Amino acid sequence: MAVALCFVVCLGCGTGLPGFDAPRRAAPELPPIELEGVIFEGYRGEQRELSVTAERARIDLAARVADLEQVKFSFSENERGPIEVAAPSGALELDEDDFVLSGGVSGSAQEGERFSTEQLRYLAASRQLVSATPVELRRADLLVRANGMELGLEERRLRLIGQVRAEVANR
Repeated sequence: MAVALCFVVCLGCGTGLPGFDAPRRAAPELPPIELEGVIFEGYRGEQRELSVTAERARIDLAARVADLEQVKFSFSENERGPIEVAAPSGALELDEDDFVLSGGVSGSAQEGERFSTEQLRYLAASRQLVSATPVELRRADLLVRANGMELGLEERRLRLIGQVRAEVANR
């Protein structure tokens, strides 16, 4: 009776009996999670710094990525107004809180200033928006094109990179 009870207890806790190897069960993989009407928020202290909305998200916990559709995000700052960015698709790296937006990204950096590029990356650790694809920046009567850009959110400094060309619009 004691041996039978020990056998049942050992099987129940997965340890097996000495000399007998019980088959190990692999942890089941979770299927991706499908969501609609998704909102992500990022806080810095008590202030909401980042707000991200997406029509749909597919969250892959094994790959640690959330694939997003129809993405919009804004960085809110009381003094200088929000920076807003939108794209048809994006990916949120769950471990880093970094975003990669693609498929034709458009956004506003300051009042009256609009930019567009094919792909844009948000680096959470340095609080920067970075594009390594051609960028167009519009300010009032000015159109500026460059091979890429960096926008630091702390100081609101926009740096255009590589073959910067400017055109003044005819009035």
